[in-house]
Amino acid sequence: MGKRYYCDYCDKNMATPAIIRTHLKGAVHQKLVSEHYQQYKDAATILREESAKKPCMRFSKGECNFGGICRFSHYTKEQIEALREYVVVNEKRKIEPKQPSFTDLYQRLQSEKTTKTNSTDTTVYDSNGVTHTFPWIYNESFDLYGENLPPSLRRFKVEDFTDNIFLMKCEG
Repeated sequence: MGKRYYCDYCDKNMATPAIIRTHLKGAVHQKLVSEHYQQYKDAATILREESAKKPCMRFSKGECNFGGICRFSHYTKEQIEALREYVVVNEKRKIEPKQPSFTDLYQRLQSEKTTKTNSTDTTVYDSNGVTHTFPWIYNESFDLYGENLPPSLRRFKVEDFTDNIFLMKCEG
């Protein structure tokens, strides 16, 4: 037995090339293919196609058997107008500024990091007039949490270093 052809749209198996050609030209197959691809069309394409067609008189009576391959429109005037309004709203949304891409955000973050290296957030002056510079940059978004942060994430103050005894443990 030779190769068999399976049509995903119609859920049918066929064996000979003549049957396959006949099937592909058939109205049922074309209707199912059209309905399948209809779901991937955007509203502007549907509006353009349906606006050019005349209304289907059989569909309005409930007698049209062609479905997606009908030469005439199955949309009412109200549906086409609603679709037109939907397309206008979507076009306006496309014109509005878009969100920055990940690459843009990353480059902006990197440039902010390089400009903040000389920030005053990393410099502390104690009561003796001694300047202390931390080797890191404090994340200012942590200030929103106030005292709810764990001690390791809180901003250092000069008072945190007064009256502390630092012990050095030597192993030997």
